[in-house]
Parts: sequence; structure tokens; C-alpha cells
Amino acid sequence: MTEPAVTGSVSALWRYPVSSMGGERLGRAPITGAGLEGDRIWGLLDADNERIASPGREKHFIQVPRGHARFTGDGVAISADGLHWARPDDAAALAALSNLFGFMPVLKPFVPFGGEGFRPRYEHAPIHLITTAGMRSLERDMPGSVIDERRFRPNIVVDWPDGPEAMPEQGWIGREIRIGEVVLRGREPCGRCGFITLEQDGLPLDVELLRTVVKRYGRHFGIYCDVLSAGEIRSGDAVGVAG
Repeated sequence: MTEPAVTGSVSALWRYPVSSMGGERLGRAPITGAGLEGDRIWGLLDADNERIASPGREKHFIQVPRGHARFTGDGVAISADGLHWARPDDAAALAALSNLFGFMPVLKPFVPFGGEGFRPRYEHAPIHLITTAGMRSLERDMPGSVIDERRFRPNIVVDWPDGPEAMPEQGWIGREIRIGEVVLRGREPCGRCGFITLEQDGLPLDVELLRTVVKRYGRHFGIYCDVLSAGEIRSGDAVGVAG
């Protein structure tokens, strides 16, 4: 393998223990072949009809990203305000989320990949990555919008300098990406839905955002990656891409 030149660094690491709920920013993250430990391991449903939450497609679920979840090591904890945490079956915590969401939620762990039972609506590559250069390009396209990494729900945000390409990570498909002791390979672009437009804590509703991403980037923003070599990533780790 051609030794990559170091031209970037890890700006942020994110984990989303409950799919569609708010995530947690990390200082370090263990990466396995299946992705970031504790990422998207539970799902949320409407208790009345057992429909799995799909905030980017159904208005019924648009408040779900305002809830909070974190990984506990052997499961997840939930919170309506990010301050008071409880088990995912705690009646008071579920009632607080119900007041926030407008429906009574129920949370369930996903079965392991290949198993029978409760599975995510979508299963993509283990790691989702975006660059700060891509976000700055979008800011230039939409100067009146709040462009925030939380809208895109990446696992890894790479601080990368501006260059000739508006979104440099699109050029990393099929290439090896070295981050500390971890090696990834870009698999495919990340297609976007209405989720990126939704209101979250500190982020307003922005219906023009998806229209711009569709028009400017063909609906793609960021990339999915496979894990070639597992290990631990830390915020600030150097990032290099093989030629």
C-alpha cells in the first residue's frame, strides 16, 4: 500500500446508540469490523402500531432527533432533556419522551447482523464519514443556513483543507483511509433524505437544505466506509488517504 500523506485530522467522533435519536460526541472510539462500538444498536418504535421511527420520511416522527441516547457499555440510556438519564424501559423516561415526541415510544435492541428479528430499516457500511471541507462548501452554497455536523449524523468528521473539489471525500471511494491505527476504505457516497432538514437542539428546521444537496451534489453528502483494520480512533488523530 502506498503510504498516505498526512493532510487532515479527526475533528469529531459521534455515536448514535438509538437509531434516529440524538447521539453522543466522543473523545475516543473503539472501531471493530462492524463499525464504532455501540453505534445504532437499538431502535425506536411507536408503541401503538410498532412502526419503526423514520423522521426523514414521516412527519409523525420528526421530533425523535430531539431525544437523547448514550451507550452504557452493555446497553443504552435515554433522556428527553440530555440531563436526566434512565434505562430504556423506565416508565418516567418514556413518558417524558412521549411528551416530546407526541407518541409513546418503545425501544428495542437490534438483533445481530444476519439474525432473525428486529432489524434496522437500512443497513449500510460500518462507518459514515464527512469532511469539514464539504461542510464549508455547503455553507458557501447556503450562507443563511446553520450547517452543523449533527444534521448529517457522521461517525467521523475529518478536518480537511479546502481544495478544487467541493466534497473531497467523494474522491476517497475505493481508497484506503488511515486514521491512527485504524484503516478504512471508502465504499460509496451517502445518499440523503429529509432527516438533514429537521429541527434538533440548537438547529432550526431548514427545508431548503435537502433541495440544495440534491441540486448541488446529486443527493450525496459524505461517504460510507468499510473497516480494513480495527483499533481505536481519538479526536485529533492524523488522517491520510492513500493515492
